Amino acid sequence: MFIKDAIMNIIGGRSENMEGIYFYFFFWILWIISTFFMEKTRQRTMLAAAALIAIILSSVSLHIGSFHVTLAFLFLFCFACYFAAAQTCRKLLYMVIAALTTAFAYASFQLLALFDPVWIWMDRTWMLAMALVIICLLFYENIQSRLLCLVIGGCQGETLYSIVSQKVSFSHVIGSFSFLDTVSISAFCLLIWSLFEQITMHVSSKKTIKGTKQS
Repeated sequence: MFIKDAIMNIIGGRSENMEGIYFYFFFWILWIISTFFMEKTRQRTMLAAAALIAIILSSVSLHIGSFHVTLAFLFLFCFACYFAAAQTCRKLLYMVIAALTTAFAYASFQLLALFDPVWIWMDRTWMLAMALVIICLLFYENIQSRLLCLVIGGCQGETLYSIVSQKVSFSHVIGSFSFLDTVSISAFCLLIWSLFEQITMHVSSKKTIKGTKQS
């Protein structure tokens, strides 16, 4: 039985007690990198503080009306909105459109997985994370805007999904570890993709310089 359960977890089934493992791993790594490896700037301090606060608030929740919301969810949403609001009106309008698209995609995926789970052929969290990554890549080219779109759109989608699921008498904690895992995996994939783009551009520029010198 132990071997069978282990195989099921590898294939795509995750036990409930494993929820939050991606979130804790990603945010602890983020805190370590920002604290010990980044230059001492205001952005570095805010990033390290945000990662640590999110970890602390992840297990704390409160009731807002009939909804059960984690404080980490509220913190990440407000933190992302703070930076998004600093953009120009045109960029802010574009961010609203991108975030709403991400939100509807998130909510639609969750509702389809709830009412018709047959088409979920691998881990649900990873499938949703990949979908969010693709949407963010389609809308933005820089990593900062991609992460803002991910967090704001994901939070809105989580709220929309909770409202709809409550209408059908299905209780759902807004900002649960499942949501935090999805956002963490998506953010990690976006960072890896951004790093790959920078390496590709660096190699391409070197080849261009080398070709120019030879000619």
